[in-house]
Amino acid sequence: MKTIMIVYMGIYLLVTVIAAAYSYVKTKRMNRLCVWLTLLTCLLLLVTLYFYAQRYQPVQMVGFAVGFTLISSLFLYNGTREGTQFIYTFLFSAGRFLLHLQFLILLYIFR
Repeated sequence: MKTIMIVYMGIYLLVTVIAAAYSYVKTKRMNRLCVWLTLLTCLLLLVTLYFYAQRYQPVQMVGFAVGFTLISSLFLYNGTREGTQFIYTFLFSAGRFLLHLQFLILLYIFR
């Protein structure tokens, strides 16, 4: 199960980077600072995931929680810029929050 969680997190990181790139290049909604912060946060999650794969340490949950919180905040900020409907932004943010809670719980259970 731990291997499945690692693959699942790898897919999550890939999708997050693609979503940030799409938002920056195609829709022009995400600014450079948000893209760089998203990439740095994904790097934090990747390093934490690497050490999670080696051996579990309780501090890793802090790394995951901080990374997930930063990614949620960046995408929420990106979604609340001018011209967006609040209800869609809120629903996506709530969905992302639930996904991140699921990740934290599953990463802890399958440590």
